[in-house]
Amino acid sequence: MPYLLALNCGSSSIKGKLFVLPASRAEPLHTAAEVGVSNIGSKGDKVKIKLAWTEEGKEGVEEEGVDGGEVKYEDMFAPILDKLTDGGVDKADVKYVTHRIVHGGTHKRGLRITREHAEGLQEMDKLSEFAPLHNHAAVLGVKACLKHLPDHTSLLLFDTLFHQTIPEEVYTYALPPPDQETAMPLRKYGFHGLSYASIVDSLARHKQKRPEDINIVVAHLGSGASSACIKGGKSIDTSMGLTPLEGLIGGTRTGSIDPTAIFHHTRDCSADAGIKDMKVTRAEMVMNKKSGLLGLTGTTNFATISARAADTSASSCSAAEHRAAKLAYDVYLDRLMAYLSQYLCKLLASTPLDAVDGIVFSGGIGEKAAGLRADALGRLAWLGVKVGNANAKADQPVTEITEEDSRINAYVVETDEEGWCAKLARDEFGF
Repeated sequence: MPYLLALNCGSSSIKGKLFVLPASRAEPLHTAAEVGVSNIGSKGDKVKIKLAWTEEGKEGVEEEGVDGGEVKYEDMFAPILDKLTDGGVDKADVKYVTHRIVHGGTHKRGLRITREHAEGLQEMDKLSEFAPLHNHAAVLGVKACLKHLPDHTSLLLFDTLFHQTIPEEVYTYALPPPDQETAMPLRKYGFHGLSYASIVDSLARHKQKRPEDINIVVAHLGSGASSACIKGGKSIDTSMGLTPLEGLIGGTRTGSIDPTAIFHHTRDCSADAGIKDMKVTRAEMVMNKKSGLLGLTGTTNFATISARAADTSASSCSAAEHRAAKLAYDVYLDRLMAYLSQYLCKLLASTPLDAVDGIVFSGGIGEKAAGLRADALGRLAWLGVKVGNANAKADQPVTEITEEDSRINAYVVETDEEGWCAKLARDEFGF
């Protein structure tokens, strides 16, 4: 039985889905299993490996390994494949592997990689300086798959693909020509594109429309957060830029700040941060991994922050924790509204109100934080947005969360990056 493995490699985690290849183009893809590894490189936390089969009778796996600080990222792919093999999957039957790559530069389509033709990985390594904490991990994943699955074809799929339709006046930075050679043009590229494409597809099916007729503003809120303005199913603007750092604040990212702030904040900010096998400055490390919600509150858990912010009596936290959480929540909401309102104006400037499909919330925070959604939509009441009772419990792949008479609708849409990657692979290889 032939399979496709869709991998999504983060800086300290690996997740993926195993799909059974259909016998014909008319048949849908079937998910056979979901895999996940967490705490890679996290000193003091044990590596966790999880495998869940969709087929009844097959026993899943949930186990802890050694300390995350003692393992190499590239060494975690063999255990994943071994678990799949134990479940009856022959490695020779894994014909395709898709890899979510954060930064693809100016690429307008995916990139095929095989043992005989792996030259594209050199380019990916060059682009890693613009997303070092993600691209590097993904490249390690590709190399590991080429080692352990010698007969497969890998397809690199970039988060930047979806945003290649952004107009020149939007993606251009007001910088003079660089005084040194760069791996790619210095401009806005945007990220979370595979997720945005999945959202457009899901909402189009829900509304029984063509994807090219979808007009929405999306808030993709998770540990990494971004927003996008989508017209006619295509991206016309997005909050992230040359790197994922620009735009909204994230769990550990600053989002957009005055670029000179870091020079005053961090001593010797251009010095190497000392991360093995990666070229990362101290400034990049502080702004990407030590800031955002973590920098303001000491935690990245948005549920904890929301609870502390709402606890005015400080009964479940200290007064200082309440103040920090309240400020962080307010900052998060302020930055979110700056993009939602901006993108709504951009969309409505060229699209009739009745042709705007609405506002979409997605990602771990977007899907779970009902209070944040209510606060954000409440600030758009002047546009006729009315939050509905469904907002309290959004548990479907697509859930409408506004009242029937709301002038602009809002939805919670679950994203499926691995499923979208499998769809793109199907288009690429014709199976």
